[in-house]
Amino acid sequence: MRKLLAVSLKVKILTLIILLIVFIVISLSSMFILMKRKDDIAKAEQLSLQTVKTLSYMPVLHDYFRSGQKTLNLGMLIEQIQREPEPITVFFQNRNGATFASTDGLQVYKDIKAKDNDKALTFGSSYVLKTTEDRKEVLKAVAPIVVSYGKYKKIEGAVVVLYDVDTLYASIWEDIKKIFTASIIILLIGVIASYLLTKSIRKDTLNLEPSEIAALFRERGAILQSVKEGILAVDEEGSITMMNSSAHDLLDIDDHSEGKQVSDVIQSSEMLELLGSNEKQTNVEIQYQEKMMIINTQPIIEDGKKIGTVASFRDRTEFKHMIEALSEVKEYSDDLRAQSHEFTNKLYAILGLLQLDKKEKAIEFIKSETHIQTVEEDLLFTKINDERLQAILLGKIAQASEKKIDFVIDKESSLAYLPEEINLSSLIIILGNLINNAFDAVKHTKEKKVSFFVTDIGNEIIFEVQDSGTGIQKEMEHQLFQKGLSSKGKNRGYGLFNVEIEVGSLGGAIEYSSGSGEGTVFTVYLPKAS
Repeated sequence: MRKLLAVSLKVKILTLIILLIVFIVISLSSMFILMKRKDDIAKAEQLSLQTVKTLSYMPVLHDYFRSGQKTLNLGMLIEQIQREPEPITVFFQNRNGATFASTDGLQVYKDIKAKDNDKALTFGSSYVLKTTEDRKEVLKAVAPIVVSYGKYKKIEGAVVVLYDVDTLYASIWEDIKKIFTASIIILLIGVIASYLLTKSIRKDTLNLEPSEIAALFRERGAILQSVKEGILAVDEEGSITMMNSSAHDLLDIDDHSEGKQVSDVIQSSEMLELLGSNEKQTNVEIQYQEKMMIINTQPIIEDGKKIGTVASFRDRTEFKHMIEALSEVKEYSDDLRAQSHEFTNKLYAILGLLQLDKKEKAIEFIKSETHIQTVEEDLLFTKINDERLQAILLGKIAQASEKKIDFVIDKESSLAYLPEEINLSSLIIILGNLINNAFDAVKHTKEKKVSFFVTDIGNEIIFEVQDSGTGIQKEMEHQLFQKGLSSKGKNRGYGLFNVEIEVGSLGGAIEYSSGSGEGTVFTVYLPKAS
C-alpha cells in the first residue's frame, strides 16, 4: 500500500484531477441524461395528448359518424398527418374498437388493444399511458370522439395516437453522444491543465517532492536548534517567525514567542533598531540586559522590498573564553619554545668549549648559569608562592633570555597566594600582554631592561611592569586602550584593550606613567576580595 502511495507529486495531482473530472463528467452527464429523458418523454406525452385532442375535434370525423361512410376529406386528413415529421401513428376507432382509418400504411401495428379505450368511451376522458403494442414500447394517447346530433351528443369512438418510444430513445442517445464528445474534450483539457499545473508546482518547489521538502524542513529545524549561535527571524510586520533554543536562552525569552511582535518580546531599542534596518549589519556589539552581545543581521529582499530579517547573535563572553584559551596556549607554546631555544644555545656553547679543551671555562660558564638560575628560583620560590604566577614568570624569564633582554624580578616582591577568582587565564591576559609590550618597547634600545614587581601588602594585589624603552608617544596616549589602535601596525592593538577589559571584570584598575626617553611603568591594582 505504501509503495502505491509513494508516487511523485505529478502523478498524484494528475490522478486526482482526472478522477475528479471523470466523476464530475459522469455525474453531470447522468443527471443531464435523466433530465433529458424525463423532459423528452413529458414533451412526447404532451404532444401525443394535444394531437389526439385536436384530431378528436376534426369536423371530418364527426361527418363520418353522421353519414356512416368515409369521405374524401378523411383520406386527406390521414395524408396530412403522415407528412408530419413527428414519430406518431394515428388510429381512428369506433365504439367497438374497430379501426376505420389509420396512418399505419405499413401495418406496423396490426392489433391495437381496444380495452385501453374504456375510460375515453365511458367517461369521455383524454389521457396518455405507457404500454406495449405489438411488442413495441409506445406512449399511447386516447381521446374520445364526441359527435353532436343537435339535441344531444354521443361518444361514437376514439382517436388513438401511438408515439414510438424507441425513436424517442434514439433521439436521446444522439444527445448523449454529443455529451460524451464534450466530456472527452473537457477531460483532455483537464489533463493538459493538470500537467501544466504540476509542472509549475514542481518548478516552484525546485523539482522537490513533498516528502523531500518535509525532510529538508525537519533537517532545517534540527540544524537551527543544534547550533549554539542564537538565530531569530522576523517578517515584514515585525512578527517572530522562528527562534531557536539558543536564542531563547541568550535572550531569556520563553519558548512560545513565535507569532508575537518582536517589540513585545525584546525590550532593547538597539536590537530592535538593528532588526528594523534595511542594511546588513556585521559584528555589532550591543549591551543586552547584563550581557555584551555580538549581532549580525541580514535583511530578506524580494523584488526590491524587504520582507523580513534574519539575525544571529552570540554572547561576547564565549569569544572571550576562546581568546583566553588561545592566548593561554600561545603563551605556553612561546615559553616552551624560548626555553628550548635558550637551553639548546647554551648546550652548544658548552659543547664548543669542551671540544676546544677549555674545560675550566666550560665549568665556569656552567657555574655562572647555575648561579643565575639559582638566584631566579630563589626569588620565585621563596618570595612568590602562587604557582600560577611562578609558571608565567619562569616562561617570561626564558623568553627574555632568548631575546637578550634583562628581565629582572624586583627583590622587594612578595606574594602569598592569589584569590581563586583571579584564574590563570586572567593572569596570562594581564601580565602576559604587559610584559610582552615591555619586551617590544626595549627590543630596539641600547639598555634592554624590563623589571617586574608584585606585592600583596594591604587590601590590594599590585603588579608593576617597567621598561627602559622610549616611552609612549603623546598622540597615542588618548587612544592607548582603544580596540584595534596601535603604533605597531595592522591587526594589532588588542593587548591593552583586553587587559583593561580583564582588569575591569576583576574589579581592579590600571594606570601608567611614561616620559620621553624614560620608559613606561604600568601598574595594575586588583582587590583581594570582590
